[in-house]
Amino acid sequence: MLELLAKLASKLQPFRQLSYLLAAILIGLIFSQFQQTTSQQQPNSPYAILSFFGCIWLLLFNILLSLFANIPSINTASTGMFSRIKNKVQRSLYHLLALLFIGLTIVIVFLSWRILRV
Repeated sequence: MLELLAKLASKLQPFRQLSYLLAAILIGLIFSQFQQTTSQQQPNSPYAILSFFGCIWLLLFNILLSLFANIPSINTASTGMFSRIKNKVQRSLYHLLALLFIGLTIVIVFLSWRILRV
């Protein structure tokens, strides 16, 4: 699981700058929709909700690229006992982060499905 996320993060690294640009555009769209809503007293804006979910998905994408780009490799040939323990602790923390990431992805998919279905 951890190696799969590392491969995915390494393959998607070229899209990091594009995700920052898209996030800035979506945040600008959210702010402009909220300013129009307060000035015209309209109750809701569908573009603001879609932009909000786009920002959440881009945040999840950037978490994937940031966390899983530099996972320590399994090093069984190291000479020191403390270096092996350090490597195992680091990898176990990455496994915990991977589980949290997958759980967060499932929650965001569920929320997106519930909101956009309505």
